[in-house]
Amino acid sequence: MTPAESAQEVRELLVRIDERVRAVQEDIREINDTRRCHSHRERIRTLERMLWGCMACVTGLGVRLLYDVFR
Repeated sequence: MTPAESAQEVRELLVRIDERVRAVQEDIREINDTRRCHSHRERIRTLERMLWGCMACVTGLGVRLLYDVFR
């Protein structure tokens, strides 16, 4: 796999992850708008953890992409 193909693959992954993060953010917004109860609070907490995990993954992939580009 050439560096260009690797960079393209990483970009595609970043786009997919970004789409999922936006979907999670929309779910959180919807939950916040509908009700406030214990079960929703737990669901929001889980979604927020998923969101932070995705953001950490995006950051890691971005750093890796930059490292590969400048190497």
